[in-house]
Amino acid sequence: MRGAGAGLAVLAAAWGGPKPTSDPAAQNVIEAASKGGPAKVAAGTCNDKPDFVPVYKEAKIISCTSGDVAVTGKRSGTVIYTDFATPAAILAWSKQQAIASGLSLGIEDGKSFSATEGDRRTLRVMAESGTATTNVTVNWGVKR
Repeated sequence: MRGAGAGLAVLAAAWGGPKPTSDPAAQNVIEAASKGGPAKVAAGTCNDKPDFVPVYKEAKIISCTSGDVAVTGKRSGTVIYTDFATPAAILAWSKQQAIASGLSLGIEDGKSFSATEGDRRTLRVMAESGTATTNVTVNWGVKR
């Protein structure tokens, strides 16, 4: 096992070591990893999340990611969180927020719904019961 660690150190040195980054999400991951913590705990912030993306009031954010999609000309992202409210309560509240922001409801299946504003804005909210909390995933897209 020691040989593998030494080999990685040599390989990293050959490539010039770690590269600096100005990406806040990447900085959070690097910091968490340097302290021995799991990267997923610190992977990103929700600063990039558009106003129309609903996050329930007492949510514990697990992950926020976003990025540009060159092929579609959209910026899209995902917010993953947990909350003690029921899936039905979170979905009902999220639908109200989507409608209030000018989105039209689309497909609903009891565990999720989608909403859109033409091809300009898209939203999908999924909520499922977990062990002690509700697990929620919110996917969004905005045309640039």
